[in-house]
Amino acid sequence: MATHTIPILGFATRPDDTGEAFFEPIDLVFGSNDLARQFALRLGSSNAAEPSVKHGVYGSIRVPNNYVGTAVLVVEWSATLTSNNVVFDFDYRAIGGNDAESLDQATWQESVTVTDAAPTTARFKLTPTVALTSANLTALDIVEFFFGRDGADGSDTMAGSAWVFELSLQYSDT
Repeated sequence: MATHTIPILGFATRPDDTGEAFFEPIDLVFGSNDLARQFALRLGSSNAAEPSVKHGVYGSIRVPNNYVGTAVLVVEWSATLTSNNVVFDFDYRAIGGNDAESLDQATWQESVTVTDAAPTTARFKLTPTVALTSANLTALDIVEFFFGRDGADGSDTMAGSAWVFELSLQYSDT
């Protein structure tokens, strides 16, 4: 049995309509050395104010053919701020079968949350994880999801932006 990790953010991901979540080149605000110039998901449009709404991105991924279980969401993020907490939410529904389930669902199958403290040094990478209910996923399912920051949660106290560099699904195979 091996552990695998697949990226979730990609072409099938789009920001919500709040204006608080968007993909941004990191050299614009986050980076100070401008060596790396990739995009990161910015959660919170102001780096001087705490967002007050739940905001994020919608997307979908395919559960790999070799999926067996132990599903874990991995968030790799950072901030230029060094105090207080961020609350990340992941809401999803796995849809499988042939002519068995609608791709137009009205509710999420599961909603999970992870609270993480800001880095102790600006721009240091943080990697919180949260377990998903492994039985919800089956190999080759399409997983529709919402991932974001819950600025409306009282535990989200960081007064500024969080930059998500990678969002991954970790799982085990046969």
